[in-house]
Parts: sequence; C-alpha cells; structure tokens
Amino acid sequence: MIAKYKLIVDEIEKDILDGKYNKIGKLPTEEELVAHYGVSRTTVRKAISILSSKGYIYQVQGSGIFVRESILKGYISLETLKGLTRDFPNREIVNKVISIEVMHADEKLAHDMKCEVGTKIYYVKRLRIMDGKTFSMEYSYYNKDIIPYLNEDIAKSSIYSYILEDLKLNIGFADKVIYADKMDEETAEQLELDMSDPALVIENKVFLNNGDIFEVSKVIHNYKYAKLLKLATF
Repeated sequence: MIAKYKLIVDEIEKDILDGKYNKIGKLPTEEELVAHYGVSRTTVRKAISILSSKGYIYQVQGSGIFVRESILKGYISLETLKGLTRDFPNREIVNKVISIEVMHADEKLAHDMKCEVGTKIYYVKRLRIMDGKTFSMEYSYYNKDIIPYLNEDIAKSSIYSYILEDLKLNIGFADKVIYADKMDEETAEQLELDMSDPALVIENKVFLNNGDIFEVSKVIHNYKYAKLLKLATF
C-alpha cells in the first residue's frame, strides 16, 4: 500500500505540472491541505518537505507555500518521467510517426536494454510537433516482452499514457545523458534545420519500478524551442 504522503506528493506534483497553480502561484495552506486530504498535519508537512526538496515549491513564513516560478514557464523538466504530452498538457502536441517496426536486438542493443540477443524490440521514429513547430525527433526502442503491443495510433497519441493507463505499468526512474552533437541528414530535414545547426540530444534509459529496462531512446531537440529545467535545492 502506498503511503498517504506519497499519494499527496504525486497529486500535487501533477497539479503543478498541469498548470493548476499558474495563476495564483501558490498552494493551499497547510490547514486546507489537511482538510482536503483528510490526513494529519504531520503527513501534509512530510509531503510539503519532499516537494520542497525536489525543487517544486518553497515556503515563506507567514505568507504561504509558493510554486517556483521556473516551473510555470513550460521548460522540459528533467525531474519527471511523464512524457512530452503530459509535461505540456496545455500545448498542442502532434506526433508524426515516421516509422514503427519490430526488430531483433543485436549485441549492442541487448547490452543497453539488458535483454537477450534476438529479443523482439519495437523501434519507433517520431517527429514531435508543438504548437505547429518542429520540436524534437525521437528514436526509441521498446522491449516487446515488457511492452507487448504498439501501433501507429498509440504512437500518434501518447506512448507513456498507454504504458501507465492501459498497461498499468509503474515507471520508476531513468538515466539521462545530455550533450550537443551534429545532426544527420534525416533529423535535420525533419526538424527543418540545417545540418550545420546545433542539436541538443538527450539519451534516455528508462526503467520500471522493478528495475527492468523497457525503453532506450535518443531524442534530438530543435535548439530554437527546447529549454531544459533541472530543479535544485541547497
């Protein structure tokens, strides 16, 4: 059974990222949160402490619990694993599926995904378009033993929503490597950039709660629009 404070953290985090507090910029008071969730003040304070340590909020004595301003500006958050569609709920996200196929893991991919050589893998190439602008090109591999079914309709919508809501899998954590690199011809063409333009690359290795790797991906972002946000506390 999930502890009550964790449920509160998850719900408030989702509300913050969904923009619920964009206008007022602050959370309800401790008393209001206690009444809303039907828990003790100690439970609420533990949840607030975690949200503060994760960099989402800060408290001002006598004034309230404030959402950090940087959260409200639509950056790509390195704190969450909810996917682009969920990170930007108020933006128009269109996914153009370039290709989706089933392949067999070679030695390198098997090593990266901690699976057997020959394991069936979904390979998905998608162009992510935000508010009519080419935002990122995504090259993703999904272990078919864990994600047994993917099709173009799912890839056009939200793969992470499908994983969380339909497959009921619990996404746990990820390793992310971020660097600048040159683009190949295909990526530059899809992003409507020149091959000489800079490229912001994020390589992801994403795990379920049990430690199984279900996705390895390389996402190349359009430098004109992509901004990263890493929350930090002292």
